[in-house]
Amino acid sequence: MASQQQVADLLKNLISKGLETQDALPTIKALVTAKIFSLDQLTPDNMPSSISKSIQAKLLKKSRKKGAPSPGKKKKQKTTPICIPPVSTAPQTILINRSPILTLWVAVVAERLFSLKFEEAMTVGSAYAAECARAKGTSLGIYTETTQEKKDGPSEDAGDAKRQFLLMNQTIRANQTPAGWRAIGNKEEEIDPHQIWKSLTKKLGDDLPFVLERMREAAEAAGEDLDASAYNYYVHVRPGIPHGTKGWGAHGHLQTSKLSDFYPVSKPPPSVK
Repeated sequence: MASQQQVADLLKNLISKGLETQDALPTIKALVTAKIFSLDQLTPDNMPSSISKSIQAKLLKKSRKKGAPSPGKKKKQKTTPICIPPVSTAPQTILINRSPILTLWVAVVAERLFSLKFEEAMTVGSAYAAECARAKGTSLGIYTETTQEKKDGPSEDAGDAKRQFLLMNQTIRANQTPAGWRAIGNKEEEIDPHQIWKSLTKKLGDDLPFVLERMREAAEAAGEDLDASAYNYYVHVRPGIPHGTKGWGAHGHLQTSKLSDFYPVSKPPPSVK
């Protein structure tokens, strides 16, 4: 089995090769099954046959040398607000994997609970989804949990530069930046909301504004129940996928009617099968 750090490194390297998360997760599974824990080990001879030809080409393509980035050097982020297009679609179903739906819903919840700007909330949603993916991978035996140093929360002398957001049974750490709050990713980096929005746009396409609008309406309808019921809402709306390892990174159908039929919670919540 791969260690948690090896999987995190693989994910980062696959994304740098141009893979979307929905493609990277099953690719990691195929590589780990073949006992390949680094892209440096990969050759045309040991390439897992379950990986599509187009992805194989990306993995074997040599990266252009541009000089190694300085350790700890922060990437400059855009400070402009994310431009959300008007709603132009009203789909009944959307074929997608669960990660972008979780990311977007947590962003909506964080936006409302903590009065965050949407750009700030997007980074919280991304960090939350990444933690869930890591925990799920461990529970499925795709990689093993390693002993890691406990991440420290804000120190007493940190002032207002650091913060922790507690929502949906997780604590997400964040740093204050000139552009606002930015949640901290697995590599201790400050997450770029524009990159997250770009990724969500690729996955949801023209349906992204529709889903976001319905989720915001749901969060408003939840009122004071939002904090306690947010995770149950996600379980209710998330795409259906196979159980176990077959569902790792798999696509399922999001029934968009569910985005609007959960709240108010004065009635018993819908049963989850």
